Amino acid sequence: MKNLTLDTFNHLTQDSTVLADDEFGKKVLELTDHTIIKLFRVKRLISQAVIYSPARRFANNARKLQQLNIPTVNLIDLYKIKSIKRTAIHYQQLEGIMVREYLHSNPEDEVFLARLGEFLAQIHSKGVFFRSAHFGNIIYTPDKQFGLIDISDMTISRFSLGKYKRLRNMKHFFRIKEDINFVYNSTIIEDAYLAAYKGNTPSFSDKFLKLCTELKKKR
Repeated sequence: MKNLTLDTFNHLTQDSTVLADDEFGKKVLELTDHTIIKLFRVKRLISQAVIYSPARRFANNARKLQQLNIPTVNLIDLYKIKSIKRTAIHYQQLEGIMVREYLHSNPEDEVFLARLGEFLAQIHSKGVFFRSAHFGNIIYTPDKQFGLIDISDMTISRFSLGKYKRLRNMKHFFRIKEDINFVYNSTIIEDAYLAAYKGNTPSFSDKFLKLCTELKKKR
């Protein structure tokens, strides 16, 4: 993790565009070269506060996803900016559009929804538990693949996810009203997921479909 002075950080982010902020300040910046810097607050810039920072987790997850051939952002560097009590990840964006954006223009694309369900089953089979899974953090790339962004809140195991974790992750996936509205009257995603899941059983199918139905009703 590279130490940056405030002057160096300000020079790096000069003329950048603020993409997201909160009550504590800037969170995501797009630089003039279209790369992204995402900032994370750190209460104590020592020991475990930096070692296990979201920025470092983000970078580690990006490397692991690339090793698993799951499209994601390309890491440029990691920064520690003591003067503003921040760590940061600098990366190249994953080219494409959000699933949410695609569905706004193509709300009845059943093939797309089926492929999305297959993709979820695929990442679960590769050990990816993505707590920030929703239609805004899954990208549809120009070469018609799905990829993941905003990946700090993620764990990646060497083994396929068990049934309990698969169900838990669907609670994250179907939690945003805007997303559920696209698929409220459809089970295409769920059916494709179950068809792609090699460990599927009739008992799990029943639990999976029941859970997804209940989650959609909460919209």
